[in-house]
Amino acid sequence: MEIRDDYKFLRIQDAFKALHLHVNLIGVIVELDFSTGSDFSCSLKIVDPWHSGSALPVKFVARTIRSLPRVESIGDIILLSRVKIVLINRKITALCNETSSSTFSLFNGEHGVDFIPYQSSPKFLMREQDKSFLSTLREWMVSYKFEDGSCSFTSLKDIKEGECSNLSCQIVHISKVYKDRWYIYVWDGTELPPCNILVKSERPPLCVEPEMLPTYMLRKFPTFGSVLRIIVDRVSEKQAIHCLQPGQHVKFLNIFFQVNMGLWNATFTPSTKMQYTMSRERQPFSPQRMWGEKLSSRWNPIARSISRSHSGITGVAHEDAPFVSLMDILTHHNVTAKFRCVVRFIQVYPPDVRKLRDSNGKFKLLAVLEDATARIHASVYADEGEKFFGCEDSNEEAIGKKLNRLLGGEEVEQVPRNPPWVQCCLFSFYKHKMDQWGSRRYRIFDTWINSS
Repeated sequence: MEIRDDYKFLRIQDAFKALHLHVNLIGVIVELDFSTGSDFSCSLKIVDPWHSGSALPVKFVARTIRSLPRVESIGDIILLSRVKIVLINRKITALCNETSSSTFSLFNGEHGVDFIPYQSSPKFLMREQDKSFLSTLREWMVSYKFEDGSCSFTSLKDIKEGECSNLSCQIVHISKVYKDRWYIYVWDGTELPPCNILVKSERPPLCVEPEMLPTYMLRKFPTFGSVLRIIVDRVSEKQAIHCLQPGQHVKFLNIFFQVNMGLWNATFTPSTKMQYTMSRERQPFSPQRMWGEKLSSRWNPIARSISRSHSGITGVAHEDAPFVSLMDILTHHNVTAKFRCVVRFIQVYPPDVRKLRDSNGKFKLLAVLEDATARIHASVYADEGEKFFGCEDSNEEAIGKKLNRLLGGEEVEQVPRNPPWVQCCLFSFYKHKMDQWGSRRYRIFDTWINSS
């Protein structure tokens, strides 16, 4: 027997008992999948005020991708007309099939917003009675607490390579930076584990994406804690990321973490989903490391300091200057400035100590530096090179030993390596006055490698 009352919405608790029937439903979207399938389908889960158990899965099947629901935000409301309750993978599921008479309509879930759907099926008809249901759900969502029942979440500092985990995080940025590949930048205030250097490379990349984002975009990034790149390159996944916006707090379920060239990234799996985050859960993420109070320093104009441990392998001439992160340096408001930081030396060029001097006999070394927030290129040049190595011109063996200590190996090209954390002083400068930001560079100064 089918439910034929077009003006009646079935409660979700009753939908679980309506197998093989066509019903009308209204609910709040609390979970959205990132299907990697090739068919034109997607899934989500809904709840309502009268059901305290599991959310009801809803599967959509359409003729084209454009006909599928494009949820703008987890927590929005969906109206479903004549969907069939079926068993899919032994789970009670509401099936909304475009080829049948099923229809849907999506509404903003925020209280006080109008009753105009931002997407609906061509055959969907809005009724006056629907407005009272929408108001009820919007009011209920203010105090609603979603119980996922089983999910535990991992901080970025605790993720493991080659494993899937659930991640509660904030969206920092979303961009299409390479052909048909998108990147979602997420952050939770903690620092990704430092990676061993496993590959010999002439030029290890500075970031996961092909090119580092411009400064005006990086200024929107937090300057403490790590920003993880989630790579999105499947067509079906791209249909879901439009609901993500910078500043949103979201929960990703079953996301895969991996390392490439010493850089962390993540990808979606066939079972990755995005889950609702309650408004009272959306507290500012706390930094993993302890941040100090603002320090005044004419030498270093950065507004914040960070307490960070280092190995003691290097010494600096400005012990009173506050530590800053590399993201602080990249996003500093002045092109030229001086900084003190704690970093790892990932690679140096040239790796051969016999080639550390240029044709004029001056030291010239380019290093790839990293901390939890970023990687940069920084050079050691001329007299600062003499100070950095603190060795006589002919003592190549002593220079090589110091360089190896800095890189965390017995020799420059050794892999795997685990470079130690060291302190150093940097200053930024520009090469071309007419393009100061575009020609901005970094140089190490007033820093030396201590004797073993």
